[in-house]
Amino acid sequence: MPRQMTCPACGEEEELTGERTAEGIAISCDRCGARWPRDTPYTCASCGGRDIRMRGQALTQFSRGTQLSIVGLHYIPLCAECDAEMLARANQQKPVPGRYRSAAAGRGGEDDGQEGLSILPR
Repeated sequence: MPRQMTCPACGEEEELTGERTAEGIAISCDRCGARWPRDTPYTCASCGGRDIRMRGQALTQFSRGTQLSIVGLHYIPLCAECDAEMLARANQQKPVPGRYRSAAAGRGGEDDGQEGLSILPR
C-alpha cells in the first residue's frame, strides 16, 4: 500500500528525498535535514500509538454542476484510537471523505475544524 511520507521532525510532506542504502531506503527532509529509514512501522503523530490501519480516502471532483463524484482512492493511515470514528466508517466499506485529515498523519486533531465533516460542498 502507498505510504504518506511526513518528516518526523518538522512535518514536511513535499521536500523529501529518498536514497537507496545497504540497509534499505533512507528518506531525507530537504527542509530541516532530518534523515530516517523509510521502512519503519507507522506511529500515530498525535498519540504515538502503533495500531495504524490503512484505509481508502475518496478522491472527488464535481462531474456535473454540484454533483460530486468519487473518481479514485488513495490510502491514508488511521489511528485506531485518534481516528476511531472515521476508522469505524471505513470498516463499513465507506471511503474516508476527501476533506478528512488523519490524526495519525499529524494533520488532524480536535481543534482542526472538522466538526460536521461531510462529503457535500458547503
